[in-house]
Amino acid sequence: MIEPPARVPSEAIVPREYVFILDVSGSMHGFPIETAKTLLRGLVATLRPTDTLNIIPFAGGHSMLAPRSLPATRANVDAAVRFINAQRGGGSTELLSALRAALALPSDPDRARSFVVITDGYVSIEKEAMALVRASLGEANVFAFGIGSSVNRFLIEGLARAGRGEAFVVLNPQQAAVEADR
Repeated sequence: MIEPPARVPSEAIVPREYVFILDVSGSMHGFPIETAKTLLRGLVATLRPTDTLNIIPFAGGHSMLAPRSLPATRANVDAAVRFINAQRGGGSTELLSALRAALALPSDPDRARSFVVITDGYVSIEKEAMALVRASLGEANVFAFGIGSSVNRFLIEGLARAGRGEAFVVLNPQQAAVEADR
């Protein structure tokens, strides 16, 4: 009989790459973008020095923190927080192009790769996004955070299921820190 340990020792955790895909469209303006930024600051603060990170904010187009994921050093995490704080909500929601940009990033075969999508889910391409994630299963796991009072749960849960990850819904700023820890 084999039983997993109650807690995995930190030295047994493989290095990870996190690509945070952040919705900064018009529907995220105000409470949703501020809650998303709180959540994202909490997530990047918990990265280990052996991890790497990148951030792809998207609306009508997308940008990124760096052309390749950066080591989670104190300086790079501080730069990521400044990048997060500078984001504002406005424009349309082009999730597919942001997912494709994340998939196009150079990857390290020695790292476990996870995409973390943070959005309210106000898109009309749910099936296409899930199909893209499903077709890229070997590339990364997908965790989806739904932000706001009326989240598109179909998209959030579908992305997480297609990417073999987990779905989270954050309805208010107080939940952001709890969900980031979870």
